[in-house]
Amino acid sequence: MRPSADSLRRIPFASADADAIVAFCAAHGGTHDTRFLLGLTSGAGGVFVVGDDDGTRAAAIVVDRIRNGADAAQLETLGVRAPIPASAYMRLVVEPALVFARSGERRALNVVLQPAPSLCDRAEAALRDAGFAHRYDLFEMRRPESAPAPEALAPLPGGWSWAVLDLAHADQAHAALVEMFRDALATSIIPLADFRAAVASGVVNWRVLLDGDRVAGLVRTRQRGARGEIAILGRAPAYRGQGVGPRLLAEGLRVLRNAGAGEIDLDVEVANESALALYRRFGFEVLSRTPVFGLTVR
Repeated sequence: MRPSADSLRRIPFASADADAIVAFCAAHGGTHDTRFLLGLTSGAGGVFVVGDDDGTRAAAIVVDRIRNGADAAQLETLGVRAPIPASAYMRLVVEPALVFARSGERRALNVVLQPAPSLCDRAEAALRDAGFAHRYDLFEMRRPESAPAPEALAPLPGGWSWAVLDLAHADQAHAALVEMFRDALATSIIPLADFRAAVASGVVNWRVLLDGDRVAGLVRTRQRGARGEIAILGRAPAYRGQGVGPRLLAEGLRVLRNAGAGEIDLDVEVANESALALYRRFGFEVLSRTPVFGLTVR
């Protein structure tokens, strides 16, 4: 029997619980890098763990140590053993998430209603009833393993080169990303100190396209077993119209194929027609559509 909304409870989270939450999300459909996101909330109160008599049932997080065009914190689902009723979703996740967001610096709270794992089956209606409005949609896209090889591109111009992003270029790369995505609603940029730390760790896989010593574009890839992901792809505004986007995407695919990835995923804002056209040209197909709802908190 499914527990009632009243039998569900919020389990307090502390930093010492991070390993347990990471393991839970890995076992229950988590699609994010949970440990990375845990570092992008401004306090333990931004992590929402819902339990029932069998233990942890779901986990979500408010990511607010980021910068995006909406100046919005984002409520993201981390992992779900079983969906929870709408009343419990609002009481145990959304309402405390609003309290947490209002105590921070962001102007709004956006709620990402990803199709899987789904935290609440009737979340959209519950959010609308609470005053949230639809902000934008994301397409989840996938390039199947059977897709034809990407088109061959012309050699790089003289003086251009590919490199693994290192600390020598980290500040310039971060500044370029901020400029690239200044008005983007769906892409968030982490603080410079966190960006430097991620680059120094070598855990985050960035390839940077250099024009001499100048950053022309970047692509970040991620590997999950036999599946790969293009996590971020961006071209510096000064290089618009110079074919940098196709080069970045081809390089990301090359890195993932060499690492053994078959299917490759990415997310893109529905309104970004130029990006959609580029991804379709390289064999990506739309899998699902994720709505994002927002509420201004200050």
